Parts: sequence; structure tokens; C-alpha cells
Amino acid sequence: MKTALLLAAICSICLQQDVPTATFTEPFVGFQFSYPKTWTITKSNKRKDRDRTTFSIPIDGSSSKAEMDVDRTDYHASIDLWQTIQLRANEQLHRQVVRQWTQEVLGVSMLFSRIDYTEHDTAMSAVAGLYYTRTSQKMFLRLTSPTAEFDKVFYEFSRVLETLRQLDGKLPVEDDPTKDLAPAPKKPSLADLGPHAIETAKAGKVHETKAPIAVDVVVSTKKVTVRVPTGWSTDKVKDNSLELNETTLSSPLHVDVFSILDSDPAPTALVKLSASQLDKFSSVTSREDSGPSTNKAGCTTAAVWRIGQSASGPRMTCEAMCSMGGYYLLLTYSQSNLAQYKADRKLIELMLKQMSVELAP
Repeated sequence: MKTALLLAAICSICLQQDVPTATFTEPFVGFQFSYPKTWTITKSNKRKDRDRTTFSIPIDGSSSKAEMDVDRTDYHASIDLWQTIQLRANEQLHRQVVRQWTQEVLGVSMLFSRIDYTEHDTAMSAVAGLYYTRTSQKMFLRLTSPTAEFDKVFYEFSRVLETLRQLDGKLPVEDDPTKDLAPAPKKPSLADLGPHAIETAKAGKVHETKAPIAVDVVVSTKKVTVRVPTGWSTDKVKDNSLELNETTLSSPLHVDVFSILDSDPAPTALVKLSASQLDKFSSVTSREDSGPSTNKAGCTTAAVWRIGQSASGPRMTCEAMCSMGGYYLLLTYSQSNLAQYKADRKLIELMLKQMSVELAP
């Protein structure tokens, strides 16, 4: 239960952004999300597409634009069947499905497919995502951009996805194809939205502060920047890994940086990492989960702290994550001296409040 609550809480956090935002409400499936005001909304004049909403997304440093479609579809079958349908449909279109994965959002799987293809002599990429809720009509998202700009666009898309919320304030439930659902009505009814489907977010501009010490690592051929506060130093930087140290810290922190395009989502990765460290304990006397919370840099952080015994004596550990958009880092720490652990914990907690990870400019 504790793990499920941790995952749901991390996924439900609205990442604070330093640009004005507006709120979009999908009027049939009953979800909202926040998006940058620089995005513009269009509606298709075609009858078959009348319920689809398309966002036009400007790309920094490029004259090209990306698009995100928000639609709904009737589907009540297995995850494997849906992914197979995506494979076969794109094969018929002579498009390459590069990767398929699931990502938990508010505790429910989002079924993603990454597709590469060529359009008018331009390399294009798309991500299609089905939100696998226990509803006859499910929200379906499709993000499209030139391949050369896709990482930038997917980063913004990931931040928007982290603001997804259900209108009734409850957590959605994952579908179960073995249980019957009422068929979708021929004329879908609107969710109870109030007077407006699209409204300006009331929150004002939020100032984010980035730590001054920066180091670049390489994640899936992309340069990603990790930032830490003054007083911290980096060492043993290789590929997507590094060590963090501070003059009064008794033991360095090992850090690995990942992209959600080819790795588990950050909340799942933290749970798996924490579970893997249990094998090094013979007994655990104390476990504390801190976070998830949004730090000064606008990143989502969470940590698991344990005190116990190992075969060789006392053992204290920390596993933590820091995520923003499509990138995240995981850090590990261990200590055998309780007094030193308590001092180190204060340093690590202070650092987590200021550190960040993001795609390098």
C-alpha cells in the first residue's frame, strides 16, 4: 500500500513552471491538465475529427512546430492486444515502431508507442499514448514533431502529463479486461465541468532557482545537465553516472541519470532501486519515505531512508530520485555509523531541495 501511494503521489504532482499556464479539460473522459499558454488550440472542421483537440506547440530555436492531439477511443481489452494493434497498424503504414512501454500516471498505465517515419522528406517522430482507465471511453494522446526536435518536445509533453488530474478529485482505476463495462453511449455525455472547458490557470508565475554547480552526462546520446548546490563537487563522471561529494559528507553519493524514453518512469525506478537494496539488510528497524515534493528548481524529489542490520553490522541507506520532464536521476548512499548517518542525512536532504536534472541547452 505504501508503494502504491508513493507512485500515485509522485505522478499526481503538478510541476511548477516558470511560464504562464492555462487549463484544458477533456469534456467526455473527465480529466484536466495544465499547459503553457504559448501552445495554441485548434479544432478540426472534419466531422470525423470534431471531438479531437489539437495543440500547436512552438519549438525553441526552430521554425518548425509540433502537435499534440487529445482524443478518446473505445477500448476494453488487454494491454498486449493494444500494443500489438499499434505495431500492425504502423507496419501497414510502413512506419517503424521504435519502442513500446507503459508509464504509470496517477497509478494507471499509460500505454506508449514511439513511432519514426518520413513525411515530405522530413524525418518525423510520434508518441501515441492510451490512458488505460476502467472506462469504456479512454483518453488517447498523440505527440508529433520533427525527429531532430523530438527530445525537446517530449520533455515539454512529459511536464504537461505530470499535471494530469481527474475532475472529481479521485484517483482513476486501471482497466481490467476480465470485468464487464457498460458500452460507450452512441452520443457521449459531458462530464460535470462547470461553465468552461478551457480556462486560464489562477496560479501566477513561479520563480525557480537553479543550483550553480553543473555537470553534464550523456543519456541515450543526449547531453543532460545535473545541478547541485555550492559546496558539492562531482567525481568519476562516466556516461550517465557520476559521484557527488561534500567536504563533510562521510561517503559519496552514487548517481545514475536516465531518460523515460528507454527506462522505467522515475517513480517505478525508485521503487525498484529501493527494493533491490533490501537484500543487503538482514533486518530493518526503521524506514521513512520523504516526499514526493517539488524543490526550488521545480523538480520532483522523493527518498527512502532505512536503518537496520546487515551481516557485517549496522547499515543505514538512502535511495532518492530527482526528476523533471523526460529525465531523472537516482542516487544511492550507505553508512554503517548511526551518528555519521544522521549528519549526512541533513546534508543530503538540503541538497535534494536544490538539485536538478534537465536536457542540456
